Formats: sequence, structure tokens, C-alpha cells
Amino acid sequence: MARGDGLPTPENLETLYRFMLREMGPTGWWPADGPYEIMVGAVLIQNVSWRNADRSLDALKAAGLLDPHAIAQLDDSRLQELIRPSGFYRNKSRALREMSRWYVERCDARPEGAAGIDDDALRKELLALFGIGGETADDLLLYVFDRRAFIADTYARRLFAFLGYRVPAGYAAFHKAVNPIALATSLTVADLKEFHGLIDEYGKTYRDDAAKAESFLGRMEWE
Repeated sequence: MARGDGLPTPENLETLYRFMLREMGPTGWWPADGPYEIMVGAVLIQNVSWRNADRSLDALKAAGLLDPHAIAQLDDSRLQELIRPSGFYRNKSRALREMSRWYVERCDARPEGAAGIDDDALRKELLALFGIGGETADDLLLYVFDRRAFIADTYARRLFAFLGYRVPAGYAAFHKAVNPIALATSLTVADLKEFHGLIDEYGKTYRDDAAKAESFLGRMEWE
């Protein structure tokens, strides 16, 4: 049941997560060989399909350049050539270099290097980097730095709207409304990673409200 402001309660979110996990099983999201690959993938996936982002990742791996020190110093034209399949390659090359330099200089190229930065300050630092918006910053917080966060992406907004909750327009407003509720739950970092994966896989499988209505969520009695 929604609160008086039309948003879910912490209990609603926990119930939704556990029901989706029971019905769908673990998703294993985010597939990657390490935290830095997740960071690069989070930039490359912006506004393109996973297939195209993977092509760019594969090119960087084949060249032996999927490394923060290497990308921080890589020639602009070479980096753009390698990531061209993911589109917007000029902006993304700049974003990758700035993010990599920050990761090396601020974190010693290790997630643990950010241990002394609190969650809000870390998010602000990420948002200050070129090409890092709210969704990408939250991806990095959750999947790289193991901070509790709710990723308020398009799939989450569509799901919440289907379930009858109020969905503020735009990523920033939706995140501002829902993230504190998610942080008030007992869901761990691992749970929140899985929750994001479940929401996205559900959204890819049940693309519109008619399909969602026929799904296991459409048949669930929400109380």
C-alpha cells in the first residue's frame, strides 16, 4: 500500500524485492570481470544497447587497454576508435579519461580507496565528473563502491507507475523520492544490486502495462 504521498513504504519495497526474487530467481547483475570493467561499461552503455557497449569493451580488452592507468593516458583518437561501436564516442572518450584519472588519483585505482568518503560526498564527486549523470553515478556507487543506493532508471519508473505509485518526472526527482525509502529498508548492498537486476530484467520481459498485467506481478495482491 502506498503512503499518503503516493510513494511505496519501505515494507512495500522489501515485499516487492522478495516476491520478484522468488518468482524470477537471481539475475547475476552486473556481469563483468571486475569493478573497473563495470565503471567503463556504465559509461559505454549510456544511450545504446548492451550489444554495442560490449563491442567497445571487447575492443578495449583485445587491445590490452581495459585498465584505468592506460585509459587515463590514452591518445584521444585511439580511444575514440576503440569505443566507436558504443556511439557518442567523443563525449564518452572524454568521460572515460576523466573518470579513470579520478579513479587513479583519488582512489588509487581501487574501490577501497574511496572508503574514507561518505556516500553523499562520493556521489557528488562522481556527478562532478564529465559525462557522469545521476543514473551512472548510482550504478557506480552500488556496483563498484558497494554503497547502498536505489537506481531509479526507466525500468523502475515504469514498474512503479504500473503498480500505482507516484512517479516524479525525471531521474533526479524520482531518485530523490525513492532512494531514502530504499535506504530505510533492511535490504543490503547485495539485495539492492539484485533488486536493480530484477527490475531491469522484468522490464525487458514485460515491456508494457498489458504484459505486466498478465505477469506474476499483475496477479499479486498488494496489501
